[in-house]
Amino acid sequence: MGVVQGSGLGPTLYIVIASDLKPLSVINILFKFTDDTTFLVSENTDIDISVEFKHFRCWAKDNHMIINLLKTKEIVFL
Repeated sequence: MGVVQGSGLGPTLYIVIASDLKPLSVINILFKFTDDTTFLVSENTDIDISVEFKHFRCWAKDNHMIINLLKTKEIVFL
């Protein structure tokens, strides 16, 4: 927050800030790239995706970051 979008400093700051963001379950996978975060949550996991997302929202609030819910998507593969 407060960093101009598209600046060279933004991705580096995000990597530093997001270094403590981890999934609650060791089975779930978290990808962080530039200013984007992706959770992969299996159907057979000990922590549900809704719980992981709540954890992520709390982390974002604690770190004064905003989650753009209009760009947030859930994709289910069968």
